[in-house]
Amino acid sequence: MPRVPCASLVSRLVGVAFIASACLLSTSYCALDNIDEGKQPRKGGKAVAEQGSDGFVRRDGSQLVDGNNHPFHIVGTNSYYLLEHASEAESWLKRDVVLETYRAARELGLNTVRTWAFYDGKFQVSPGNYDPKYFDALDYVVSEAKEHGLKLVLSLTNFWDAYGGMQQYVMWANNASSLANLSSKEFYTSPAIKQMYKDNFLAIANRVNNYTGVTYKDDPTILAWELANEPRCPGDATGDVLQSWIEEMSHFIKDEAPDQLVTTGSEGFFGPRTLEYMYLNGNSTWDHANYLPMMCTGVDFLRNHDESTAIDLPSFHLYPDHHAEELCHRGAPADDCALQWSQVQTATRMELANTVLKKPLFLGEFGKMKHPLMLGTLDEQVVYRNRMFTAAYKMIEESALSDGNFAGSTFWMLSSRQYKDYDNYTVYVGGNGPDLPQPWTPGNTMNLQQAFRGYVEELECTKRLVDQHPEWIDHHWYHPGRDSDRWDGTIDAIEGGNHSHSEDWQVLSALPNRWYLDSSTVELIQMHARNMAQVTHLNRHEWWG
Repeated sequence: MPRVPCASLVSRLVGVAFIASACLLSTSYCALDNIDEGKQPRKGGKAVAEQGSDGFVRRDGSQLVDGNNHPFHIVGTNSYYLLEHASEAESWLKRDVVLETYRAARELGLNTVRTWAFYDGKFQVSPGNYDPKYFDALDYVVSEAKEHGLKLVLSLTNFWDAYGGMQQYVMWANNASSLANLSSKEFYTSPAIKQMYKDNFLAIANRVNNYTGVTYKDDPTILAWELANEPRCPGDATGDVLQSWIEEMSHFIKDEAPDQLVTTGSEGFFGPRTLEYMYLNGNSTWDHANYLPMMCTGVDFLRNHDESTAIDLPSFHLYPDHHAEELCHRGAPADDCALQWSQVQTATRMELANTVLKKPLFLGEFGKMKHPLMLGTLDEQVVYRNRMFTAAYKMIEESALSDGNFAGSTFWMLSSRQYKDYDNYTVYVGGNGPDLPQPWTPGNTMNLQQAFRGYVEELECTKRLVDQHPEWIDHHWYHPGRDSDRWDGTIDAIEGGNHSHSEDWQVLSALPNRWYLDSSTVELIQMHARNMAQVTHLNRHEWWG
């Protein structure tokens, strides 16, 4: 039976993203009324976070439902550092950071946090051997999430070097102390390493939490297990290596923890199964020195999430500052290239997840950078970020209203105000973080990192494919000049000065201490959380559909 909701309610729900966008184009804010007539809007968390108490979330066809068989939508964030801080392994690591992050999540109205359940080399000291204080730390992260009414997406390892990840497994298997002559591909193909990975999952899934007394695999707080953060197999144009690993590990985890969801953690690049969409794979001209189209990452969005796997939530990540930097630039250029890129990326995956995979789609990471040395002033960059968030949230809200398959999102990222904005993506609630570090630049180990992660093979593979298929670097999705603009009310005007972007970053890093950068983004996220809470509530009533 088609849903026939109140027309005024639909117009307010669907239109709210447009209202938010208009409000947030200035440094002043618009107050949105609560959708229920005559009621004041809730401030912060319970509106959505109460979903966290409703038992296991499960997949029902292309949608998610909670333990009461009510619709469940992921309204969340990433906060990767919780395990490390909960360990208090060093004097600067504090459990209060975990509590502050969860309180901020509730104030935003979130119901889900995606975080790391690994610190290979410190948590798992060696294969099968664990530091008890880190296991207790993970217990604490899970138990406090439950106390705060939050679900967790727990990632099991990392393609990148942070927190150990796949490279630590490969080093263990080879009794190596460095990455020299090692390859990330071995992580996916070595029987010994695959067994290490399975044993690690069993150690976590079968553990009884010290604080709750509940075994991890029996805890509804854990919404989903994520195979890895952004798994790739660079240079493999066929995608067979990563696909085989995803099939094996997703079925293993689903068999061991059948009540919890499984997701890949994938960035969701397009591969051989969808050659018609290869042109969407990010940076797409051919500047060997700085940019590389994502043609040969070994990832294949459609195949990696199909019925040969036990994946419940097809995953993708959205970073125009990384994957479309060459064309769209970082910061706040005077056009909406990044916005157009984000919209076409999301819409294409929504269509494939709905019509082919028939599974609920999960936007596991998305964000937009802000830093004084990037294009545009700081508040222009925040406005640009708000426009991107608005576009993503609008698509999610419209999907929810129409019984669509967009399960939800976890933005990158929410942090405690005690935690630095290390990657220029952080959103803070109630004030700014400690300082604004320099933009990220490759470290001294980059050459070894590139060799381990198959950069040369990926480069050669990509060049070969682009030579064969020049149509794959076509930009026909982009319409230059559409909605191009500049915004008034900049940092320059607020500070009464004329700050040059060539100024020393340490001077500019003091600016956020005198102006709360993220307040408009916080308000936008809260509006999205309230909208999703209203839709979820309405979907529980028979008269609604």
